[in-house]
Amino acid sequence: MAIHKIFYGWKIVGTSIVCYSAAPGQFAVGILGLFVIPLQLEFGWSRADIFLSTTFITLTQAIFTPLLGSLIDKYGSKKVMMPSIFLFGLLLGGIPLFVGDLADLYLFYGIIGVLSGGAAAVPYLRLAGAWFVKRRGLAFGLIMSGGGLGYAYSPPLVQYMIDNYGWRSGYYALAAIVIFLVLPLIQLFIHDHPRDLKLLADGDTVDVDESVVAADEEEKTKLGELLRMPLFYQLFATFMLLTFCLYGLMSNLVPMLLDRGMDTTGAALAASTVGITIIVSRIVIGFLLDKFFAPRVGMVCFLLSAMGTAFLAFGAVGPTAFIAAIFFGFSVGAELDLLAYLITRYFGISAFGMVYGILFAAFLGGVSIGPVVFGRLFDFYGSYVNILSICSCILVITSISMLFLPKYKTR
Repeated sequence: MAIHKIFYGWKIVGTSIVCYSAAPGQFAVGILGLFVIPLQLEFGWSRADIFLSTTFITLTQAIFTPLLGSLIDKYGSKKVMMPSIFLFGLLLGGIPLFVGDLADLYLFYGIIGVLSGGAAAVPYLRLAGAWFVKRRGLAFGLIMSGGGLGYAYSPPLVQYMIDNYGWRSGYYALAAIVIFLVLPLIQLFIHDHPRDLKLLADGDTVDVDESVVAADEEEKTKLGELLRMPLFYQLFATFMLLTFCLYGLMSNLVPMLLDRGMDTTGAALAASTVGITIIVSRIVIGFLLDKFFAPRVGMVCFLLSAMGTAFLAFGAVGPTAFIAAIFFGFSVGAELDLLAYLITRYFGISAFGMVYGILFAAFLGGVSIGPVVFGRLFDFYGSYVNILSICSCILVITSISMLFLPKYKTR
């Protein structure tokens, strides 16, 4: 009986899932809410002032991710990840030691945005793009589900540390995971390319697959060429508008439902429904990207989000709010996987870091602006109906944009 050896690329994916669960999005931003009350009690800062630190990390990430992507294209993921992850761990451990006022907190979060990009999504997606061709979408989806894993285990761990040993111990625990778990896993198991182990992408053994990978490597897109492509600007605008709507709505979902009379448990369950949908949809969408033309998959996801947003615009509460949350969660779960997949198919894998870095800056622009605009328009109108109606239309436009994306390049 033949024994089939597991393709090493799946070990790359498994390692990446665990390591990406400890990315800055989870360990610096997503977990911040647990530290808010302890920081308020010790320093007397307002919640708004504490959460402003996330703006500093978002802005610095948006500025420096394109540079990070170019470094990954030039030197490979692993050489960028090792120092970046180490520095991220040191910075997390430094927060409880050196933060004494708000300026210190903002400084640390800003520096995390500059130096910890190698611990974020770009290098992991670059690795998956090199190790997989036929199953690239599934690999992307599985890796990005690591973000959901991080959101699942880090809050109870950090809350336990805070309750028993104080808020500083929470940051120390996160730093320990990054330095003593993630860093060794990267060193032991990560290889930049199948050829490093004398393998081909997807574990294939025939020359035709090697030629596909070679085509990926040859068609490197230069920055000047990229900036002359209408396709680049189409993707830039589409994903900025998309994240403006998605993250503006996601950040305001709970207060919106509370305003409509839902109790705190129901509103929290609706938010959890979004989270569960994100985890499931990352894997499902990744699988579908390998089976169907990716822009069509994106079109359907964005239309579902438009429908969910429209439900909320018409006052959805109760079961309808949960349906809206599911529809909405599919796009939140698909956006980064879809963006990464489209980049590899339209621009080649060897330029992935640079192109993804620039488009990710647009992504972050929408993330940072959306919640602010939602909040301002609510303050002005006393209702979310206007901005929800606008975003429902915007999401339809992003869906139509997917419809007009060109066919993949012939290799």
